[in-house]
Amino acid sequence: MTGRSTHDALLRLLTSAELRGRAAAGDERVLGALVGVPEAAVLCRADPERLRRLARFLGRHFYRERIVRLFAASRRLARERGRDPLALLDTRAFDALLEMAEVGSAATAEGVAVMVERQLAAVLGEVPYARDLVAYEGALFRTEAGPRRWGAVDARGDTPVRSASARVIALEWDLTALVAAARRGDVELPEPRQVSTRLLVALSPDGRVTAVRCSGVVEQLLAVLDGARSVGEAAEALGIGEPDAVRVLRQLAEAGAVEWVTRSV
Repeated sequence: MTGRSTHDALLRLLTSAELRGRAAAGDERVLGALVGVPEAAVLCRADPERLRRLARFLGRHFYRERIVRLFAASRRLARERGRDPLALLDTRAFDALLEMAEVGSAATAEGVAVMVERQLAAVLGEVPYARDLVAYEGALFRTEAGPRRWGAVDARGDTPVRSASARVIALEWDLTALVAAARRGDVELPEPRQVSTRLLVALSPDGRVTAVRCSGVVEQLLAVLDGARSVGEAAEALGIGEPDAVRVLRQLAEAGAVEWVTRSV
């Protein structure tokens, strides 16, 4: 056991309600298999209440940063109307969520997103594009909680498949300029145009959430990437040339919307 290993084990404990429960119950056997036997012995002797308080503190800061960054536009509009969705971080409901949280997980991100969206919907109800804006930024928030796939762009598989993080959002308003301006901190925000917009949101291999306009061809291509079709077969199904399909697939892989796997025979 080293100071570094104990530090890493403590961080895992603080981000996981399940592991804190194991430590509080003195379950060194199961906890030891997850964080190391010597580290588990130390953590099982720690004060459970102090661990809970520190876990809530870290959880609030973790999700505060993500709400500020990923709900930037809708939060700014809400603040202009006298309500900041960050206030929910100090509520009993949020404390209850953190008691059961696996910080950084998709399940906990879903719970946080729903709470934020409810607050924003109540404040921005009269804004014509509020529903689309909250849905768009909520998708960004959820997508960032997906599993990291470090180095996936360089994978050497021969078959393209749609990644688990890829999702297409259909909107009635073009909100891209508004969201970009809010993230930059522009003094004035542009008024969105009411025009049908389809966006592809995905988590890139380096952990960035990307959102790009999604054409019909791209959406159709993603739909046929079932892990059974080769690049040529996917191109043929869409009636496009294989070189064009390769070019698009390479761009989608960089955005995190496509992965390469080895097709089983």
